[in-house]
Amino acid sequence: MNNILVQKQFGFWIHSSTEQAAFTLINSILTVMNNKQMVGGILCDLQKAFNCVNHKILLEKLEFYGVEGKFKTLIESYLTGRYQRVTLNNLTDNNDSSKWELLKCGAPQGSILGPLFFLIYINDLPTIVNNDNNMVLFADDTSIIITDTNQTDFNANTNQMFQDVNTWFRVNLLTLNLNKTQYLEFRTKNYYNISTQIKYDQECITSTSEIKFLGLAIDDTLSWKQHIEQVLNKMCTACYALRNIKHIVPIDTLRVIYFTHIHSIISYGIIFWCSSSYANKVFILQKKIIRIITDTRPRDSCREVFNGNNDVIFSVHIFISFIHN
Repeated sequence: MNNILVQKQFGFWIHSSTEQAAFTLINSILTVMNNKQMVGGILCDLQKAFNCVNHKILLEKLEFYGVEGKFKTLIESYLTGRYQRVTLNNLTDNNDSSKWELLKCGAPQGSILGPLFFLIYINDLPTIVNNDNNMVLFADDTSIIITDTNQTDFNANTNQMFQDVNTWFRVNLLTLNLNKTQYLEFRTKNYYNISTQIKYDQECITSTSEIKFLGLAIDDTLSWKQHIEQVLNKMCTACYALRNIKHIVPIDTLRVIYFTHIHSIISYGIIFWCSSSYANKVFILQKKIIRIITDTRPRDSCREVFNGNNDVIFSVHIFISFIHN
């Protein structure tokens, strides 16, 4: 199966992660910007993608990938003949329940095979992208990177790419939420925004200067300012909580709280935003939090704390040394 699924898909794969998907996306953008080309991104929002997987189309795609005979019959039996109804207050009385309806679409959620079926269902989506553009998939999150050398071709390329994607969705009985689908045009800080307009069915796709991609706030200049501000807000909340409870809980509990609510927030995506000019605010606040945990005075240097044998902040010392080196 690993030889069947496209490499542009990062969802539900072993040894794959959201950070790998983000790296592929950001690396594509930076590569194009370094080549002094125009680049934009379309983030598609699908409506209830898992629930809209058509069983007939899925079985046809499975057959295309070599699933035939008894195995295909077994999967068909697994998918078909399922019924569902809505029941209020967990009662079985007919007055509180809807009629049983046959399910003709939908990947069984909560199952092991459900995610795999969905990956197979959208596996051929990246084939519609030409060599100049790129696509990054994480389950049903579809991000398209469009590149070109001049404005006229870029506008035509962007609109044509969006038309092609919508055609594929329509053929495969998936629906794109146009109100939540966003377009972002990336640029350097001294470059004006061209504001390409994307239309589909007489509707314009929302243009924005910031998008949320798998938990990362990405702005049009890749400054990471918005993402760092979000990290700081979460850290300030945790800092306030630590200051109020540090006198009533043991240091081991403070350590657990730190790694759960602070360290995990800082470390996610740090490879992307650590070199930003705004990142120093994060490390200053991090030192403040470490002083609270270790009961160190505000004006005392953290160097001695980091160089000590205190197991609570050992990994924090490694973390900060990595960033500043």
